[in-house]
Amino acid sequence: MESMNTQVENFVNESIAARQKVILGYRQYIIAHGHQPGGVTDFCKEISVSEESFLEIFKTLDEVADAVWADMLDEVLNAVESKLGYNECTTREKVHHFYQEFFMKMKTYRSYLLLTFGDGLASLGGTPAGMGELKKKFKTWVKELIAQGVQLEQVANRGKITEGYDSLFWFQFLFFLNIWKHDKSPAFETTNIAVEKAVTLTFDLIEKNALDSAFDFGKFILQTED
Repeated sequence: MESMNTQVENFVNESIAARQKVILGYRQYIIAHGHQPGGVTDFCKEISVSEESFLEIFKTLDEVADAVWADMLDEVLNAVESKLGYNECTTREKVHHFYQEFFMKMKTYRSYLLLTFGDGLASLGGTPAGMGELKKKFKTWVKELIAQGVQLEQVANRGKITEGYDSLFWFQFLFFLNIWKHDKSPAFETTNIAVEKAVTLTFDLIEKNALDSAFDFGKFILQTED
């Protein structure tokens, strides 16, 4: 007789497997048909999953669409953060490592993205269809990264401006996606160059620089005159 722990473990593993089957099936359906399934019932028949099993995991097909990108982002972040020496990297280096891993992973998602990603820059910082959960996870990651950078004095603390860096990085993320979507250069060189130059510029601006030093010196002078 199976122990309670074994039963729970089996249930969790079955749930994970079912979730992965639905998400992969959804991607494959979009690639094969060029559009979202007409309904949950037809989609479940297509991928040989019972509607009951589907509804235990997702309530709508839109939730599946969100899960495609959210789960992919989780995989990328887990891969990056588990690399040897990652914790010793600077904030700037961590962002570079993220994009390297992200666009490597995206090679297997390209067909799906071309069919589902519209004009991601139609509105500044907007949310493309199916990327609501990814946006939340990405901005949470950025906030934590920036907070660590400020604590380590790798990012300048500029109050309310610093609090808005997550939105700046989200817009930059969409900008990179849009370039990658249209990139026809060998090995996506155009995207790689754009990432290198844009991330370098961003950190040149948000790291402590001459203006911050001048501001700190001015504060020091004012304090000594009191």
